[in-house]
Amino acid sequence: MTFKSDIWLLLWIGLVALVAYAAKLKKKETVLGQETERYSLLFAIITFLPVFLFVSVGEIRSDIWLYLSSFDRLSMSINEVFQNWWTNKDPGFTLIEVIIKQIFGNNRDAFRIVFALMQSIPLVLVYRKYSVDYVLSVFLFITMGYYSGWMMNGLRQFLAACIIFAATPLLIKKKIVPTVFIILLAMTIHTSAMMMIPIALVVWFEPWKKGILISFIVFVVALFVFVNTTDMLNEEILKYDDGANPIRIVISAIPVVIAFVGRKKIESANNPLINICVNMSVFTMLTFFVATFTNGVGTGRLPIYTGLFNLILIPYLAKNVFDEKISKNIKLFFVIFYIAYFFYSMFTGAQ
Repeated sequence: MTFKSDIWLLLWIGLVALVAYAAKLKKKETVLGQETERYSLLFAIITFLPVFLFVSVGEIRSDIWLYLSSFDRLSMSINEVFQNWWTNKDPGFTLIEVIIKQIFGNNRDAFRIVFALMQSIPLVLVYRKYSVDYVLSVFLFITMGYYSGWMMNGLRQFLAACIIFAATPLLIKKKIVPTVFIILLAMTIHTSAMMMIPIALVVWFEPWKKGILISFIVFVVALFVFVNTTDMLNEEILKYDDGANPIRIVISAIPVVIAFVGRKKIESANNPLINICVNMSVFTMLTFFVATFTNGVGTGRLPIYTGLFNLILIPYLAKNVFDEKISKNIKLFFVIFYIAYFFYSMFTGAQ
């Protein structure tokens, strides 16, 4: 099915890209100890604003209906949330709902706006600071369907993912204890965030080396066992979810393959953020693999946690891994490929 608002989002990011290129809006900043160029925070907000509006006040899609219905029925007080904290499933999410209801009443618009803000703020801040091409990152966010497939269709889980994504600066600095604390906080929103605890302990390993390769193998085996021995992911809201589309394996494999081909330059640069992003990209591909070849229910949404890092990695690969001529061709390939994927997803409903 074709949605006009989706087309407008694509046209908007195209216009922003043209303006950014023509006006040369980047300014010098120091990121990870190196002088580089970044867009202003105001420009970053304006670029992402239509996505936020789409999710917060646009047409209601997917399982957002179930979240709104649950919000309507919610009758707990803040005290009751804390009294039942250890018995209530995902109490952090319930607490946010109750606070919204206490302040705004049974207002569905307030529910959507607050959660869209909580998702959008970490995305804008992290991508603006760490992506070498913020506009391309937002373009990928749109063309890969994150705005509807995750921000609306997986609202609760995506909020947990955004909370963890906000901890990127801690992860870069290898501050494991506070990073794990934030993951535990995200688990009160959605228990599947627990997947990120073991990943956080190994993701900063140097890509393609023995340590991380062993971690990949252990991860796949553990995830297969977990999926086949627990019903934790089979929640009511996912009962009609048939898991990951096999094409997602191909999509997620593209940055992995390019990163492997350009591994010598990545190794030479030894950028701690990019090392993390490469490993996250492999974890994303492996999770889609498991989701496709198991029952898939709920598992197909697990890559949401690691997939956000691909939107930092892909612009970096397009700019830094090969010589200037090849880099331009790779960026053009990414733009054409993901626009094609955007329309494929729109007309087939593939996620």
